[in-house]
Amino acid sequence: MKHIFLTIFMLSTLSMMAQEPEGNPKLEALRNEKNQTVLQQKIKGMENGSAEDLDLLIQYYSKDATKKDAATKSLLKKFPESNQARMQRMVSFLKLKGTENMEAHLQSMIKAYPKVNLDMEKSMLSSLYAEEPNSAKVLQYVNAMEDPVFRLRALVMAIELMAAIDNTPALELATKELANAKKMKGQTALSKSLKADPKAAYNDFINIYGKMLFKAGKNDEAYKYTTEAFNSIQNRDAELIENYAFLSSLNGKYEEALPVLANAVKEGKHEHKYIEQVRKGYAKLNPGKDVDTYIVSLQNAFVEKIKTRVSKLIVNEAAPDFSVTDVNGKKVSLADFKGKTIVLDFWATWCGPCVASFPAMQMAANRYAKDPNVKFLFIHTWDNVPDPLTDAKNFLSKRDYKFDLYMDLVNQSTKRSPAADSFKVKGIPAKFIIDGHGRIRFNIEGFEGKAEAAAEELSQMIELARS
Repeated sequence: MKHIFLTIFMLSTLSMMAQEPEGNPKLEALRNEKNQTVLQQKIKGMENGSAEDLDLLIQYYSKDATKKDAATKSLLKKFPESNQARMQRMVSFLKLKGTENMEAHLQSMIKAYPKVNLDMEKSMLSSLYAEEPNSAKVLQYVNAMEDPVFRLRALVMAIELMAAIDNTPALELATKELANAKKMKGQTALSKSLKADPKAAYNDFINIYGKMLFKAGKNDEAYKYTTEAFNSIQNRDAELIENYAFLSSLNGKYEEALPVLANAVKEGKHEHKYIEQVRKGYAKLNPGKDVDTYIVSLQNAFVEKIKTRVSKLIVNEAAPDFSVTDVNGKKVSLADFKGKTIVLDFWATWCGPCVASFPAMQMAANRYAKDPNVKFLFIHTWDNVPDPLTDAKNFLSKRDYKFDLYMDLVNQSTKRSPAADSFKVKGIPAKFIIDGHGRIRFNIEGFEGKAEAAAEELSQMIELARS
């Protein structure tokens, strides 16, 4: 949850805060100053300087909590409307637990800064309630925002969070707010308070709205808004492009749609409805040609490409004798899976790439659900909450993932996660495919690309590992 909050914050402020070049010369100069008299003079000047100066001091005092807190208070008092102060207020939410504490924290901000726009701070609460999901509470905080354009941006963020958990309430909320969103259509001037772009906000809304309608099977409505988004957005995402092509094919526009849909099948989109639209489009545009052979060639090209790539990644290393606990607290180790091919997926609730990989992991797990010789262990690691087991279980349950959950709990003495350490995990998600002899045959970190390709890639790794 904290990771989601921070992501939301960074996305919200991206268009408003100037991006500094990599590294910060001023901060480095401050840290490298050897002359203590000069250093204290610089610090004194910065204490009485600008918001940027105080923000730099906060970074400089990253390991001195007392001085960092003093610099933060000075920034909030002297420059409450600055982007730097807003960042500090946003970050302060991440230290809290529970909606009641966060709501109380926001109310204290409203009293402390009666003349400051706190729309971004309110977006933290709307996004928090989107994760429950609680539409009424989302609207409570969205409707409390002063900037109408940022209001729409915050609404889109909340709807996206809701849709990832349950498409139905997210679509209901978006439909309810459609008329308000349309008020932004055609506007180009940035909002006065937060400099939010109305055109971008409206395009983001119709983009996600079209996707939710498509997922709900409301193809006629989806086509209307997907077409509008497709024609309005310059940097189109892959989902928008594929949805537009599919919906266009339903309306007989095969010349435009077939290349996109055929490529989607070639990249692993093997759902029946996509295959059927490729079949219809190919038959329409290529009368007399063998449709089945064409489709098989697309599917085979996908599998062969994956096989070629995966074959280059194989390794042969002894797996460490790790141990983790299942949801009932029972400890299991490598020896418990002797003779089986096992897939270890190290992840955490706060890890964005981990969550992004889950649709692919569910696809792969489903393929081997009835295979007793293949076992998936979804290992929650690097926890940062008081009750990581409940946090992980609730996270998966809300999103309806049917994973076999295991816990790599942080050792309270070492503050390390022992299983992840035994595999020398440097970043998550981290996946290890171990054969029946206890040998690591594949190890991969991170996630990118489409779910279908990632699922097929993992399947090919499993097959190679047990061959």
